[in-house]
Amino acid sequence: MVKVIDRRAALALLGTSALTACAAPALVTREERDPFEGGIGGTGIIGVVTALGSLQVNGLDVAITSETDVKSALGPMAPEAIQPGMAVTIYANRSAGATRARRVSVDYAAVGTAARGRGGRLEVAGVPVVAEPGALGRAEIGARVAVSGVWGLGAIVASRFDPVPEGPDLIAGTVTRGDPARFGIGSVPVRGISRLPRRGGYAVALGRADEAGFQARTLLEGRFGASDRLRLLSVEGFLEPVAAQPGFRIAGLGHSFDRQVNLAPLADARAIFFGRYTGLFRAQAGYVVPEGFADRRAALSGGIADFGGPVVETL
Repeated sequence: MVKVIDRRAALALLGTSALTACAAPALVTREERDPFEGGIGGTGIIGVVTALGSLQVNGLDVAITSETDVKSALGPMAPEAIQPGMAVTIYANRSAGATRARRVSVDYAAVGTAARGRGGRLEVAGVPVVAEPGALGRAEIGARVAVSGVWGLGAIVASRFDPVPEGPDLIAGTVTRGDPARFGIGSVPVRGISRLPRRGGYAVALGRADEAGFQARTLLEGRFGASDRLRLLSVEGFLEPVAAQPGFRIAGLGHSFDRQVNLAPLADARAIFFGRYTGLFRAQAGYVVPEGFADRRAALSGGIADFGGPVVETL
C-alpha cells in the first residue's frame, strides 16, 4: 500500500519507529531527529549539497573530519572545495548520534566544453543539460565547465556550474547498451573501452567528447567500494521507467530498487528516498522536494525531521 502523509502524520508515525542494524530504518523521526536515528554501520548518501558547516545533504548533517577522504573522478580535493549545489556520494558511519563521512566523492555529471545542441539546447560533453531554477553559476558557450546535478529523463538537471581548466572530459550516469558489443552512458555512445561495464550500473568515463560520441581512456564503475558494508541508503533524484520490477530506477544512479517498493506515486517527482540497502534498495519513503535549488534548500534547511512537504510511503 502506498499513501501520502503530511508532516504531522509522518512525525507521529515515525516517533514510534525504531532502527537497528538488522531492521528497516524509520522514515521520519521525532522532532530534531533524522531517519537514520540509531542506525550503525555503513550509510550511503547520494544527493546535492544544500549548505555547509558540516555537509548538509538530503536534509542530513554529515561531519567532515581530518580522516575524511575527499576526491572527484578528476583527482583529490580539499574539503573546503565542496560547495552548495555540488552532487556528492558519501560513505559514512553512524556513531553517538552523529553521521561522520569516511569518504566523499564529488560527482560531476559532465565536464567539457559547453555547446549548443539540437534545438539550441545546452550540451556539455555531448550530454543535454537543463539548468534548474536557481542553479548556481553559469555555462558560457565555448567555455569548459563542470556540471553538478542529478539526471532527469534524458538530460542532466544542473544545480551548479563551475569553470574548469583544460583536462579530460567526463560523463557519468547509467550504462546503456545498444547491442551486446557496445555501450553508452545515457544517450552518449562510448568507445575505446574493451571491457563492457554492467548494463544499468553507474559509470564515469574520462576521455574526450567528439562528434561520434565519447572516446574514453578510463572507465570507473560504481559509487561505493566492493568492501563497503552498506546498510542504509539515502538518494535524491528523479525516477525513470524500466521493464524490471518495480518498474522504476533512479535516473543516472545505477542502484536497483527492491521489487516490492511501490514507486508509481513518485513517477514525476524529484524526491529523496530513505531505506535499507541489502544489495537492492528497500526505499521505505520518498520525500517530495521542490524542483528549484533555492526552494529545495529552504525546504531542507531545518533537517529532514522538520521537512514540511509531502512524504510518500513506498513499503
